[in-house]
Amino acid sequence: MPFRCDLYDDPFTPTFRLNEVADYLRKKLPKAEITAHGELVREKLDGLSERETVLQRLAIGFAKARVHDPYQPVTEREPLYGEIAYERRRLAQRGEAKGVVYDGFMVQDLLASLFDRSEMNRRSLPIVFTNQLLATFDESDHRYHLRTVILGYPAIVSTTGLVEAPAKPREFYIAREQFRAMGLDAISPVLAAELKDRCLLPNDKRLTEVAKGYALQAVFYALFGEAFCDDKDCRLYNAHWQEEMLHAQLNGAYDLCPRHEGMLQNLSNLKENS
Repeated sequence: MPFRCDLYDDPFTPTFRLNEVADYLRKKLPKAEITAHGELVREKLDGLSERETVLQRLAIGFAKARVHDPYQPVTEREPLYGEIAYERRRLAQRGEAKGVVYDGFMVQDLLASLFDRSEMNRRSLPIVFTNQLLATFDESDHRYHLRTVILGYPAIVSTTGLVEAPAKPREFYIAREQFRAMGLDAISPVLAAELKDRCLLPNDKRLTEVAKGYALQAVFYALFGEAFCDDKDCRLYNAHWQEEMLHAQLNGAYDLCPRHEGMLQNLSNLKENS
């Protein structure tokens, strides 16, 4: 049975192009079945007889997954009516998730409920792209941190997280605070132009290219139980800074380091001989 990977679109990020990610994975995994789909909730709920019931369950689940305090893990609580109504509108009207941070593992569990068991196993991986901001609680410093990718089943890549999670250059944060003090929400176009080679910015045209590497991390985790690399030139490098991320995804000496490229080649050879 060939490895299958189903990709679900983020239609709310204008510079994200799912088909290019799918084509990239097909080149890296020529024996795999790579299929591009529309946005996950629409794909799973449209035509479903229990649509309204599932929609309400999802709205409550997303409301419960909201991170209200970055220094406290999300606990079981009854969400407010307004939170549920917001999430239901967002899901029903295919709206963006703006300014809300969600517990990544709670969202993963919620999305997993939309799949049959046959769609999620060692040979079948869904990857969901979303504009939602996802975070996980780190026990080492007792706080939430934004994430680019949540590995597992389904894997989730946050397109907004690619912009917001890895740390930007210090100059960006200084300028942002200065502009906020003046009542402005965005940094100046001049500064944005100066920083463009050092970090992703909202609606960045390079976002799709960067997303390819994070989709590949999810695939490696599913196939080999290993997602990250210590080689800063490899697309599997676990970048904590925007500059590191851009180097690994756009300017590395190679696509994958020799060891990880060899792992894919060995996998291909095994399939050819089986």
